[in-house]
Amino acid sequence: MQGDGQGSANRFMQESSFDVIVIGAGHAGIEACLASARLGRKTLCITMRLDRIGHLPCNCSIGGPAKGHIAREVDALGGQMGITADYAVTHIRKMGTGKGPSVQTLRAHVCKDLYPKLMRETLLNEPNLIVLQGLVETVLTEGNQVSGVRLEGGEEIKARSVVITTGTFLNGLCHEGTNQVRAARFGEKASVGLSQFLVDIGTRIKRFKTGTTPRVRYSSLNLDACQKMDSEPDAGAFSYLHSSLHNQRPLLPSWQTWTNLQTHNLIHERIHESAMYSGAIEGIGPRYCPSIEDKIVRFAQKERHPIFLEVETWDGEEVYVQGVSTSLPVGTQVDLLKTVPGMENVELIRPGYAVEYDMADPLQLTSHLMSKLMPGLFLAGQINGTSGYEEAAGQGIVAGINAARFAHEESPVDFPRSQSFIGVMIDDITTKGVDDPYRMLTARSEHRLVLRSDNADARLTPLSIEIGLCGEERKTKFELKQEAIKHDRDQLSRIELNGIDHQLLAEFGQVTVDRTTTLFDFLRRPGMDLNQAEQIASRLGFPLALSKDAKVREQVQLAGLYSGYLERQEKLVADSSKLDGMKIPAHFDYEAIRSLSHESREKLMARRPESVGQASRIPGVRMSDIYLLVGTVRENQRKSRTATLA
Repeated sequence: MQGDGQGSANRFMQESSFDVIVIGAGHAGIEACLASARLGRKTLCITMRLDRIGHLPCNCSIGGPAKGHIAREVDALGGQMGITADYAVTHIRKMGTGKGPSVQTLRAHVCKDLYPKLMRETLLNEPNLIVLQGLVETVLTEGNQVSGVRLEGGEEIKARSVVITTGTFLNGLCHEGTNQVRAARFGEKASVGLSQFLVDIGTRIKRFKTGTTPRVRYSSLNLDACQKMDSEPDAGAFSYLHSSLHNQRPLLPSWQTWTNLQTHNLIHERIHESAMYSGAIEGIGPRYCPSIEDKIVRFAQKERHPIFLEVETWDGEEVYVQGVSTSLPVGTQVDLLKTVPGMENVELIRPGYAVEYDMADPLQLTSHLMSKLMPGLFLAGQINGTSGYEEAAGQGIVAGINAARFAHEESPVDFPRSQSFIGVMIDDITTKGVDDPYRMLTARSEHRLVLRSDNADARLTPLSIEIGLCGEERKTKFELKQEAIKHDRDQLSRIELNGIDHQLLAEFGQVTVDRTTTLFDFLRRPGMDLNQAEQIASRLGFPLALSKDAKVREQVQLAGLYSGYLERQEKLVADSSKLDGMKIPAHFDYEAIRSLSHESREKLMARRPESVGQASRIPGVRMSDIYLLVGTVRENQRKSRTATLA
């Protein structure tokens, strides 16, 4: 049957080679193989287990601060994460509502049974994509370029591009107290051969660590002792294809509780049992998602830490204990949970544990996520030192697009940091590197007022249309929305308010207009919104015919409210884009720039930046040296143009 992968297996038997092979079917692998297939490339996705496609090994959430921005960007590019989340959603809230629009986004819980099921069906029914259950032993090469993969049984499959999206599977080691199991995550064996291949081609390998929390039985909780957090069904959908959520059942609440002094004392007493603090773990853990042991030690001044209880599936009893990631022994985990209000009689379904794994230094990747050591080899997701489903999906779609284009000898697609949070993330990890698992934060972007969650479609769907990844339904919806926004802005900009009745303005809490001002400009004023603008226009005898679509009105309102700031941000974006547009040849001779400082020369030769803009963001490179680099690159370009004309 097609639904269980048999159809894919039969199609595979008829194929001899592929344009792109994607190794892994987690969040990065899904977006990579779908992007490649939807671009018309013959694509093979190889996963250890068909039933784990789209598996959510840690929490059951999609989105959240900055992560929601990336989920929206993946969707705007034509990805799958947002679409599937809208169908599998069990709980949703809008985040950052007490702050400005640049940080506001969605965070949802999705059913851990339904989300993978829908993802599996999507992959198995995607034209140009074949899904194969198997273990990749190594990547094959010919003449210092990727040529395919070899499976565990010895079978070789040819391909022009290979994308590795193995998450925590490379030499994975799980820790629960003193217990160690060679595994990538609960119940799944680790991969060894691929890690050795990466070492053999010169990849710098580091050990990172992540962790997950205990799962507890819903019926054992006293939820009356916790703070209930209801869903917000009107928060909106993740996908721009959807005007509202497509949840299969009524949305569920989640609950909040807190640790206390008793919890902290117990952890202090038994911290020597933790794999993290006993020295058993060598890998570097995430700075922004610490274990409960780390929280108690690093933030000793805090009297309590929040815990969120999140229901993982519609039909099961598993509850995810957000905030209690741990590598303590199972008995201690139960004891500490029982100190928390609402969990006094808790029953453990599955203990939390820590995972160590190999990651590949992303400084050895181009900004298109291709290895600098092996043309045709792309890496995406947690293998690059990032954490989170959304960060993985963002890298996956970029790697899938560029692997597909490489396979057909087309130029790669750039994702500048001024255009998306995906671009910020990729520029950060490939330019600055990672010292601990990288998590996206809105503060990482200097252009975050432009890179909002609400306008990801305006920023990235034109690119999706240009490269051929955007479907017709999405294209039509996008173009109609942009036309409506332009129509409304034009209407508001044609109505001038200078010289109008002062009493009319006073009725709306506004003061005199002392210069030529349009109704669109008026939206900058405190307390002014589109509804009031429509009323003022009507009173002046210029009735407006503005869109009633809430999403269109939101974009017009924000464009007016922040027009001054946006103009300045867009100038900064344009300035930075000029430097990013100054490309540096791969074999550029930095030794020839005699005035370049020794430190900058060393760093530039080691990193080999692709542009002057990227060079300017390498830590330790002096700005005076960037000016020298600009002059040299421009002079070389001038000489090249002169030679071409001659």
